[in-house]
Amino acid sequence: MKKRRTIVFLVNDIDVSYSNLVYLMTKKAAEKYDCNLIVYEGRSFNNPSMADSQHQISYSFVDNTRLDGIIITSATIACFISDEEFVEFCKRYEGIPLVSLGIVVPHATSILVDNKPGMKSQVEHLIKDHGFKKIVYISGPPTNTDSVERLEAYCEALRENDIEIDDGLIFYGDFMAQSGYDIIKEIIKNGIEYDAVVCANDEMAFGAIKGIRDLKDAYNLDLTQKGVICGFDDSITSRLVKPSLTTVRQPIEEMCFYAVEAILKKIEGEKVEDVVKLPSVLVKRESCGCKNAAEVDFVSDSSLRLVPGQRIHENLQTYSLDELFDCITRTLKLCSIRSCFIFKYCGGTLLYEVDSIFRDDFRLPEDSELIYAYYNDERITIEDSIKYIKTRCIIPDRFFNEDRRFTYLVNPLFFYDEHFGYVCFEVANDDVLNFEPIRGQISNTLNGALMLMERAKMEESLRETERLASLGQLIGGISHNLMTPIMSISGACFGLEDLVHEYMASIEDPSVTVQDHKEIARDMQEWINKLKEYNSYMSNVIATVKSQAVQLNSDAINEFTIEELVDRVKFIKNNNPQIRKAVLNCKIDIDGKTAIRGDISNLVQIIENLLINAVQSYEGMDNASNIVDLHILKEENMVKCIVRDYGKGIPNEIRDRLFRRMVTTKGKNGTGLSLLLSYSTIKGKFGGELWVESKENEGSAFYVTIPLTDRE
Repeated sequence: MKKRRTIVFLVNDIDVSYSNLVYLMTKKAAEKYDCNLIVYEGRSFNNPSMADSQHQISYSFVDNTRLDGIIITSATIACFISDEEFVEFCKRYEGIPLVSLGIVVPHATSILVDNKPGMKSQVEHLIKDHGFKKIVYISGPPTNTDSVERLEAYCEALRENDIEIDDGLIFYGDFMAQSGYDIIKEIIKNGIEYDAVVCANDEMAFGAIKGIRDLKDAYNLDLTQKGVICGFDDSITSRLVKPSLTTVRQPIEEMCFYAVEAILKKIEGEKVEDVVKLPSVLVKRESCGCKNAAEVDFVSDSSLRLVPGQRIHENLQTYSLDELFDCITRTLKLCSIRSCFIFKYCGGTLLYEVDSIFRDDFRLPEDSELIYAYYNDERITIEDSIKYIKTRCIIPDRFFNEDRRFTYLVNPLFFYDEHFGYVCFEVANDDVLNFEPIRGQISNTLNGALMLMERAKMEESLRETERLASLGQLIGGISHNLMTPIMSISGACFGLEDLVHEYMASIEDPSVTVQDHKEIARDMQEWINKLKEYNSYMSNVIATVKSQAVQLNSDAINEFTIEELVDRVKFIKNNNPQIRKAVLNCKIDIDGKTAIRGDISNLVQIIENLLINAVQSYEGMDNASNIVDLHILKEENMVKCIVRDYGKGIPNEIRDRLFRRMVTTKGKNGTGLSLLLSYSTIKGKFGGELWVESKENEGSAFYVTIPLTDRE
């Protein structure tokens, strides 16, 4: 069986009247000749619109590994650049069979429309049949070949009918409806007299028609006199407007069918003409003043919007990926879209500049990850075999099968100039109106979801980094502080060993007196007492680590309120014998419902440590007041806890090493572990800060700050 061919179709915008008809006719031809169609919608080069320029990345997806030939709507894509610049761009497709619509491209079959006969016939019709002399002309961009030819035809028609060319009646638009709207408003506001308006394409004519109607009441316009407007293209909409639009018909259907026939012949190596020129023909309708002109002969279903735009927007509002994919599934069913695949670039976001498409060093990310798959009207599970593909392959091999013909539409996913992937739709009918709203909303929603995911990943990475650093600091501190007692225990063992040898030697020595034995026993007891002291210190360190550090590596993510925290602190105040020795003043300047992300037990343990340290700061002081202040407040987007005492303060040499080493002001009675662990926990688990301000004999204030949760 003969292999089904796959044709790539490069088009500026399938939702604009002229390009829409070109797309529909090409799709119809592909269906007739049983070939696959992959559509890349990339807008026009050098378009001043920032959003339009970002779509140009679509033309970078073209790869010859799966396609057999390319049809490119050259005239519309190159609307704002010269033919020479466009030909230079097309060199990237050398070696692939190519058909160009509207511009002559070397090594390609170029299908052109003879603009002049149709445009001259239209202008002559206005002059000879309606008697109009002052005819405004709204041209397209001066760099565009079609635009230049149509303007020349307008000028030739005037000269051949002895009408002087008035440069004041010639204006330049950009082939978009908005430019036609803006120009006609300028003409009306400036009081420029005219009999009729001829536009270089239908889109600008539609804009001019709307402009006239919007200004009708403000300028008391007579639409029978000022509303004579004609176009060029004979797009679908030209038959639907009222009055129906007099225009020039490009043989779009014939052109598209010839393009598909030609590309298939080129693929098979058959000879095809290099340049083919098709005629344009005047179509008389109502907008020029003709009566009983041709009415609408058909209405394409592509002009019927079954699903309002707001339904698409409202159905895709979420920043959760799981929810987003569920919403997309419902929306695809609602819009009768058969298949949809969403890919995320591997390696992160790609920044795309306006001229990136023309740079030799620009490259798409090599690999992409399939994050959503909807095929044959059902969402499917993404298996490992289809999860990652080469970006320019567009879809996994499984969906590029020979079982049935397909049409895929490929669009980039981006937010401003940050590109993070692409979406591929399977087109099952002629309705093109919903693809861009879906693509745009997927872009916006996916961007938000990916940002939240990236933020969570970065926060987790930061927490992990802080946690590892804290653990390393903790281990280093424990190692440093345990080394001294361990070395002392070793020394004590040597000392005891010497005393044991001395005692053993004295047993059979008659010169050793009872007093000598008592001295040996006393020396042994001194070493044993030291061993007990070292053992007690080490046990204290280990117990502290066990009670306070066991939760440091917990991955549990909880949330608690200030109200819950205060209740726990009150319990500690009433039940901790050490804290009960002090006068504890609590001041709460924050809403009790305020939420903190983290484990409440960790923060309660830290506050308890700080309160105990505050109480102990008064030990050894005469007339100590034992006052401890606890102040919890909100400061910007942080919760701040302050524990203040008025005790001995912390010496400078110790304060400088706090939170970095196990240092203490309590001598044998302290290990310095509680502050080290408190600092590690605040940094590693809460993403907060812990610091101290202190002056000797004036007291200390410990500060804890913790970020509020997002909903705050």
